[in-house]
Amino acid sequence: MRILIADDEYYARKAMTKKVLQASPDAEIMGDFENGIQVLEYLEEHPDEIDVVLTDVKMPEMDGLHLAQYLFEQESQIEVIIVSGYNEFEYARKAISFGVSNYLVKPVQKEELREALEKICRGQKRYEEKVQKIMIKRTLQFLSIEEIAGHEGWRKMFLEPVFCKNKGKVFFLAVIQGRDKGRWAQNQDGERLLQKLGQQFRGEWFYFNRFEENVLILFGEKEEIAGSLRNLVVHADILGMGELTAGMSLGHTQMEHCPKAYQEAVYAINQRLVEGWKKVFEFAADFKPENLLGKEQEQKLEEAIEERRCGQAEKITRELMGNCKNAYTLYVTISGIFNLLYRLFCRTGGRADNGNPGYMLFSYRTDLYRYHTLSEVEDYVVNIVRTMCEEQEGKKYHYIVTEILAYVAQNYQDNISIGELAEHKYFMNSSYLSRLFKNETGQTFSSYLMEFRMRKAKELLESDWLKISDVAMLSGYNDVSRFIQYFKKSYGMTPEEYRGRKNVQK
Repeated sequence: MRILIADDEYYARKAMTKKVLQASPDAEIMGDFENGIQVLEYLEEHPDEIDVVLTDVKMPEMDGLHLAQYLFEQESQIEVIIVSGYNEFEYARKAISFGVSNYLVKPVQKEELREALEKICRGQKRYEEKVQKIMIKRTLQFLSIEEIAGHEGWRKMFLEPVFCKNKGKVFFLAVIQGRDKGRWAQNQDGERLLQKLGQQFRGEWFYFNRFEENVLILFGEKEEIAGSLRNLVVHADILGMGELTAGMSLGHTQMEHCPKAYQEAVYAINQRLVEGWKKVFEFAADFKPENLLGKEQEQKLEEAIEERRCGQAEKITRELMGNCKNAYTLYVTISGIFNLLYRLFCRTGGRADNGNPGYMLFSYRTDLYRYHTLSEVEDYVVNIVRTMCEEQEGKKYHYIVTEILAYVAQNYQDNISIGELAEHKYFMNSSYLSRLFKNETGQTFSSYLMEFRMRKAKELLESDWLKISDVAMLSGYNDVSRFIQYFKKSYGMTPEEYRGRKNVQK
């Protein structure tokens, strides 16, 4: 603890220095001064180096109370202890109003001084621990389980302590989703979820909230864990947490299996699309999915698209997806539809890639996980099918450009570029794709992407609870300063100014 002493009497300062070192041997006296002005001059030259100012009340030029008042008004983190020979209530009352840590009356007793300094130490420790917990929580909001497990520093910080404590024990990873994304993004319900789970489950767990999902690594018996999760999900509405659902992995014993367990939990929770919410879905390793798009249905869908019968193509697509009894079959069926669309795409001038089995790279994790209901997934797939039909009729944009626009709408938060799309998605020259996009839309890809992100940013700024840094990240920008620069360039004002104007209008 680094301390400054202020008293207009020389021998009083030396005596106080001796008492401080006796009361707190670990303390470090950084200087002693005759008045408050000298203290402030020292603090100006040595910012963030002092923890405590121990000052007398009566001093020339600037007394102890005015010094305390100044530090209080500057919102300084420095603690102040007032020492005075005047045992008067008025001095104590003023000292308290200026946020003074303690008020001691001369002659100061060693035990009294020790208690005052220890109180400050305890407060600083609690504050540091609180800040650390907040920083850890905020860090976890931006990390996936794959990133945590794959990064040595984060793995040591977050995973290794709990796995060392539970060495050799079986763990299950659970993913919990809420239908109200906004509430989970605010983390309003995360702590309440933990409290409720703690009332039922006595085992060890590791928890982090990642926007609209909550991830739990639970150590214990399978039935106990599943039962606790079911009880939580079923009673979530009663607790005011809205509708919840959970996916649960198989049992694992190795920390390195966390990413695999997460994928299993995601595969399991996607079953909510078929069976609905308020349930706990367990991963089935031996499940064999069925592709409902047989040769006959595939031919019918192909003919409907080629003959520009959009209504018929949409009907076939919705019937196929409506007949899916589980999420695994749903995924395989959607992939079959996209295989067909890819072949049709190649016929219209697209370049086929023999190593790519699908029309679009349909990810089980992202493209099912992001939706809450089967109807939402149906609309997504039907829009792709409809786009193909419209392409046959000569839609406004070239088919590839239409697809890029849809891809941007789904993936604008990711780090995407026309070069990446050309190389990894369309397997064509990036210069050609850039020219095609600009000729069709009148914009470069980068300007279109920025414009799209800015529109999303404006929507997000309507929510007062989101920080500007959160809006930037959710709009696809990791660099907040760059986001602010682009926003101001687009709308002539900063995000804060835009939010302020909207609030005034309300």
